[in-house]
Amino acid sequence: MVLVVGTGKREAAAASRRRFAGAREHLLGYGLIAPPVLFLALLIVYPSLNAVWDTLTTRPLQTSHGLITVTGSLSLDTYRQLLTNPAYKLDRRAIVYTLQVTAITLAALFAVCYPLAMYLRFSVSRVAGFFRTLSLIPLFIPTIVSAYAFISFYQQGNFLDVLLQDTHVEAVLFGGKYPQLIDNTTGIVLGQVWNNIPITILLIGAGLGEIDNVLVESARDVGAGYLSIFLNVLFPLTLRQALIALILAFIGVMGSFNIPDLLGPTLPQMLGPAMNDNIAYQRILIAQAEAVLTFLAALLIGILYVVAVARQRRR
Repeated sequence: MVLVVGTGKREAAAASRRRFAGAREHLLGYGLIAPPVLFLALLIVYPSLNAVWDTLTTRPLQTSHGLITVTGSLSLDTYRQLLTNPAYKLDRRAIVYTLQVTAITLAALFAVCYPLAMYLRFSVSRVAGFFRTLSLIPLFIPTIVSAYAFISFYQQGNFLDVLLQDTHVEAVLFGGKYPQLIDNTTGIVLGQVWNNIPITILLIGAGLGEIDNVLVESARDVGAGYLSIFLNVLFPLTLRQALIALILAFIGVMGSFNIPDLLGPTLPQMLGPAMNDNIAYQRILIAQAEAVLTFLAALLIGILYVVAVARQRRR
């Protein structure tokens, strides 16, 4: 009897020590993640929620018994003003223009990156290794530096213009008139594609790397061409990685500021420069409303990604 009681006490003590050790590990884990979570909450989440709340409320002044008070009530008046007031016509144009530029950029980005990623995946030559290294260079160049490099290279009167003039290419192909590549939509698209090439190739390349060469060789054995192999084998198997790259590029282009400001036209503007101008002219609520709309667009594309991935996994 004494032996049983002693064994029970030791087991209870051991269980208590295990519970204490488990609780200590949990507390340690929470302590390690607390600083970044607090940083995120204080500097990103709280200001974002506060901006959303500001755009959804009105604060009219009310006088009662000689006292002036401010009352808040839910209202969509800020968004109504943004979408209907003639004074904000340029802001509405900025929203449409941002969506247009984003769509063009994504199409151009994937038209460039998918073939390049497939070439880097299936080629074993030294040239492919060179291009693999070259494709990562934009990852280590700050956006503002690359923007000024584009200006120095592509703007009229700079390097490319002089080179085309000296080689008479400009006279033969463009009738002696240099095509404008900067200070318009083309400049924004070129800059955005350049900045997003590394992460897009890395993601698509990771998906292509998981595909066994046997699948491609089997498709070739039954007579499938390059386009058929891409549409029926490569693209379906890399769809998830492509969607991730699409979301990252979409959010980056939608919220960009330096490239549209330095390489884009004065009018129309993208949302980044438009919000900056609204803040400069003390139209804070309109700038906040544009930021909220940008967030909602990013949220929508994120939801579409989750739905697409869920459907792909069920298949």
